Amino acid sequence: MDIVSERQSVQVDIACVGFGPAMGGFLTTLTRHLLNEDGTPKWESRVMPGMPPQILCYERADDLGFGVSGVVTRARAIRETFPDLNLDEIPLATPVTKEELVYLLDPIGASRRPWYLRLADTTIRMLRFALPYSDEALRLPIIPPFLSKHDGVLLSLGQFNQWVGNIVASSGLAQIWPGTPVAEPLFDNDRVAGIRLVDQGVAKDGTPGPSYMPGMDVLADLTIVADGPVGPVGRAIEEHLNKTTPAHPDEWAVGMKMVVDLPATCKLSPGTVIHTFGYPEPEIFGFLYVYRDGVASL
Repeated sequence: MDIVSERQSVQVDIACVGFGPAMGGFLTTLTRHLLNEDGTPKWESRVMPGMPPQILCYERADDLGFGVSGVVTRARAIRETFPDLNLDEIPLATPVTKEELVYLLDPIGASRRPWYLRLADTTIRMLRFALPYSDEALRLPIIPPFLSKHDGVLLSLGQFNQWVGNIVASSGLAQIWPGTPVAEPLFDNDRVAGIRLVDQGVAKDGTPGPSYMPGMDVLADLTIVADGPVGPVGRAIEEHLNKTTPAHPDEWAVGMKMVVDLPATCKLSPGTVIHTFGYPEPEIFGFLYVYRDGVASL
């Protein structure tokens, strides 16, 4: 689309789309290197001479702490980025204290299991008194290296994202605007020249309503896109550059994630990590992470 329009526009040095873990890491590192020790900018803004580069980040969600996804990580990059990391500052952050790998049998016969897994399930049930087996689950004695997180950290991705966002915003070197979705990229030939924000006050059929306001054009020397694998900006750039197949195609699966309050009688201690496989389908991995204060993610 043509970047010339009657819409309001603003010129910045760096425009960012989406604020997830990737963008949080990028902006954390970037803002730490914009000033000299005496507080003067290492690089001057082209749009505001004498000032550090002007950086704006737009996030579609209403809050940076969106989502309920739990995650376990070795946290090597996090610890490198935050050498003085204090988990008490991050809501729900819990060090891993116990880790198990559990093979789940099919208790109701609904899983698409091949014959050799059905045979394995039958054999496990026959030998259940000699195995670490209970409640249709077999606890395995080893954890493969790709699953092992024995010295890691349990995080709520939403809470961690919000914590990182607060650090970036408090630096004063980048502005983060939640609740501000981006509609599309702006092009100057094959160069991404910025982004256009979503129009406000549009009716369900797409026509302008009484409070209609065209989305602003944010023109930038550099545009950083992190709106996810199916984000409208990333997809529009791929289409514009005639990339019929993404350079790094993703594979997708449908799943469920939940956050639950464990009953007071639950004996699972904070920091417990349980990896599962075998059910509901053989190729699907599952998890249960126990945080502080009786909260679990599964």
